Order: sequence, then C-alpha cells, then structure tokens
Amino acid sequence: MTGTMKAAAFWAAIAIPATYPVLLYMGLEGTTGLLFVALLIANALALALGHDYNR
Repeated sequence: MTGTMKAAAFWAAIAIPATYPVLLYMGLEGTTGLLFVALLIANALALALGHDYNR
C-alpha cells in the first residue's frame, strides 16, 4: 500500500467519528441507521489500513 493511501486512511479514521453525534442526534431509524453502521465499518477499515501511517 502506498504512503498516500495510508495517509488518507489515517485521516479518514480521525474524521469519520465526527459524524457520529449528528447521526445519533437524528436517530437511527431507517437509512440513518444504515448510514451509521456503514460509517462504523468504514471507520474500522480505515483504522486497519492507516494504523501504521508515519511510522
């Protein structure tokens, strides 16, 4: 994996959780709940891919 991809994954892992409070405030019914789960999965993937960025 390239350094650019690791950097993008690292920063995505930091930025994605910023959306959680908004989604939780809106409620997790219907598509909002699906979006929340998708963002949790995306965050886990970003954490896995970007964990060794800048080491």
